[in-house]
Amino acid sequence: MYTPLLPTSRATTSSYKKRGPVLILNIFRIDDINVSRHSQQINETTVRVSVDALRPGIFVCRLDRPWLGTPFLMQGFLLQTDEELRLVREYCEQVYVDTDKSLVTLDAKPRKVGLFSRRQPEPTLEFSPSVDRDLARQGLISALPVYSQTIKAMRSCFRACVQEQLISAPMLEQQVNTCLSAVLSNTSAMSWLSRVKSHQSYASDHSMHVSLLAMVFAVHCGWSNEEAKTAGLAGLMFDLGKLRVPKHILNKPGPLSESEWTWIHEHPKWGRYFLEKSGFSQEVISAAYSHHERPDGTGYPNTHIGGQSPQIARLIHILDAYDAMISYRPYAQQRTVFEATRVLYRGRNSEFDAQLVDQFIAMIGVYPVGTIVELTSGEVAVIIGQNNDARLLPKIAIIRDRNKNPVRETVANLRTILDAQGKPRVRIKNMLHDGSFGIYMAEYTRQLLVN
Repeated sequence: MYTPLLPTSRATTSSYKKRGPVLILNIFRIDDINVSRHSQQINETTVRVSVDALRPGIFVCRLDRPWLGTPFLMQGFLLQTDEELRLVREYCEQVYVDTDKSLVTLDAKPRKVGLFSRRQPEPTLEFSPSVDRDLARQGLISALPVYSQTIKAMRSCFRACVQEQLISAPMLEQQVNTCLSAVLSNTSAMSWLSRVKSHQSYASDHSMHVSLLAMVFAVHCGWSNEEAKTAGLAGLMFDLGKLRVPKHILNKPGPLSESEWTWIHEHPKWGRYFLEKSGFSQEVISAAYSHHERPDGTGYPNTHIGGQSPQIARLIHILDAYDAMISYRPYAQQRTVFEATRVLYRGRNSEFDAQLVDQFIAMIGVYPVGTIVELTSGEVAVIIGQNNDARLLPKIAIIRDRNKNPVRETVANLRTILDAQGKPRVRIKNMLHDGSFGIYMAEYTRQLLVN
């Protein structure tokens, strides 16, 4: 009989309140904070606080400095350990706290301790990985409408181009602004959605995912909101010119002929034509037009070398290749995240901008949230959360047993599953493609939203 790694418990946030003093879960409210020099209310769910007021159980949604250069590879994380608290205090003076996702009450006022008084020890907080599952679910519930509206607007623009009509640039810019706000408030959820692949509508989903990744990257690197918006717009529109390329060429499973390559090489010019005609900014037009240029000068349409292409164009080139490799396409083999990042790394300085590749790989981390993996125990799981101090031992949701048969979902933290010597008992063996063993992230995400 199959025995899962952990009991098949589906504990929710509310159920933790029953565990007594081990875990304090007074849900964080704005009213609990003394808005003084230690904190400032930004909106209904966000408060800026001094790092001195933080403690485990607080959800940090933004830093007071760019994420690049800090140990925190993904924007938005739940403080769980003293080491994470130490790192936040080392790198930041203030952070932004999400009140809805925080699990404990924050004391904004520092406590006064008398000369001979004894400070009461803080209770030990133990976080189940099911907390990460709940956070993922809540984030997706809020992010999915924005994602759906944006992809609907983009498909409408594609149809307009097919019918020789103008694209509504202001409408699309407004939608990207909304999408960027969602990225800023919940980067992990938007990154998760970039992993949800459709095997029927690759073209439009691909552009949407490139756009999401571009905005997540911009936020990760501390770019301005205007730069992030330009990157998001360029990600949506970079392949617009392919509407002029016959579908039998785009989906051809074998090598292309010289005349067919001519069609492919012309699509950036058609994209520039549509974007100029519709009144997009020159930054978006230039990024879309030059996204196939390469540092070694072998790209197209102008064979630019080095840094001659705009930075956003060089970024779109990386994201285009990455998302294409991890997606199902009838004419190419699907790769895992590891295989795709290895291709990017090997292409540094020749096909891809080296600095941007390094930053992108640092951003997505070893095992991105939403990745399907096989464990050394034989079970199959989905990555649902990270351990910042143990990136190779993430939090997972097991959905296939060691014989690859469906089982009731079990959440687990690989960092806490140890053998008699205190060493990890279970590790990740392989990354898997979307669709492996009948697991599709689109379907798993739907189930996550309703269960």
